[in-house]
Amino acid sequence: MSKHELFLCEYFGTMRRKNAMQFNFDRQVSKQDPYEMDIDGFKGEYLVAKYLNLMPDFSINQKKNPADLKTAGGKTIDVKSTRNKEGDVYVTEYHRKNPCDFYILIVLDDDGGDIVGWVDKDELFQFATLQGGSHPSYRYDRKRLNPISQF
Repeated sequence: MSKHELFLCEYFGTMRRKNAMQFNFDRQVSKQDPYEMDIDGFKGEYLVAKYLNLMPDFSINQKKNPADLKTAGGKTIDVKSTRNKEGDVYVTEYHRKNPCDFYILIVLDDDGGDIVGWVDKDELFQFATLQGGSHPSYRYDRKRLNPISQF
């Protein structure tokens, strides 16, 4: 990513976090700093949108839809970003009730990221395992993901 793209991601991620703190109950399960998590989240969305030739969602308003991106055909995509090179796809219980059509995993670093693969909602919830705790979430093994070239 260029320094300008990195700046945009930091700006929109930070603004989304500031807005979310005012209006939303925090459903994030990571121990990562919330600002860093939102910056990484936007960075992942931006990189996947760029790869798929889609328009990123530049809004900073309260999101009422779990989708990060929409395809030209109206299908919804939730981008799951992680810095763990061996990380799996994790989705909260909220997504069980309000699923996106597709989930795409991207592994980030300071300069960009690598798209690992994708899964559709039916396969995700058929094979994901429920992880307990204070914020239950579903874990889908990254080894089961479809290559992004087949999206």
